[in-house]
Amino acid sequence: MPSQENPEDKPEDCALSFEGFSFRYKAQTEPTLIDINLKVNRGEKILVLGPSGSGKSTLIHCVNGIIPHAFKGESSGGLLLRGESARDMDLFGISKITGTVLQDTDGQFVGLSAAEDIAFALENDCMPTGEMRGVVRKTAGLVNMAAHLGKSPHDLSGGQKQRISLAGVLVDDVEILLFDEPLANLDPASGKETIELIDDLHKKTGKTIIIVEHRLEDVLHRPVDRIVVMDRGRIVADKQNCWSPAFWGKRASGNPCTLAPWRTPG
Repeated sequence: MPSQENPEDKPEDCALSFEGFSFRYKAQTEPTLIDINLKVNRGEKILVLGPSGSGKSTLIHCVNGIIPHAFKGESSGGLLLRGESARDMDLFGISKITGTVLQDTDGQFVGLSAAEDIAFALENDCMPTGEMRGVVRKTAGLVNMAAHLGKSPHDLSGGQKQRISLAGVLVDDVEILLFDEPLANLDPASGKETIELIDDLHKKTGKTIIIVEHRLEDVLHRPVDRIVVMDRGRIVADKQNCWSPAFWGKRASGNPCTLAPWRTPG
């Protein structure tokens, strides 16, 4: 299905673009992504929805460079990041454009304290210590974690871990934020707090945000610009102005995982 485009959109407004993109993992006989056409403009907040095995996480892995730099396979079509072909970029270059918050926050920690974890990317960039401390404090403040910088990540709650992981991504000032099922290990209350935080960051920073998530009712606690629905490796719907839980309830007849109402005829 073609992505929705505005005739007034300019090339410099595009954060990323899939153009007839397909991908097959090396160990598989059938492609996981099939003829993906998706344009995401700078500053958009998009929810990618679909059942398990629909290709959502594979889509994210293509954007953040895990595919093809870690997970090998065959691809066709194009993927552009800020107008440049992702095939011409190394993993380091992609990491300066995109940042990913994983569902397993424990697996993303690398420091002995929250501050060390946030500072990891800055240390790799050889930033002076004094400047680094200021950046870490400022970034921690964005996610309301400035009072917890001295704590071990493993002494934090699930929601606090999610905030520290997000700060570790924000510290590099990437343009595109990817959230791969960020609510998977959170209770409903913490999940809503995380969605409120993502929404607040979107308003404050204007960054491009892509959320992959099953828990639709929690994500729609705050508005999104578009909902992209995937099924069996294809985009079957790309809808604007449909973030309202009431709207979804009418479309899905009470079942948030129902895809039939979103399918494009033919």
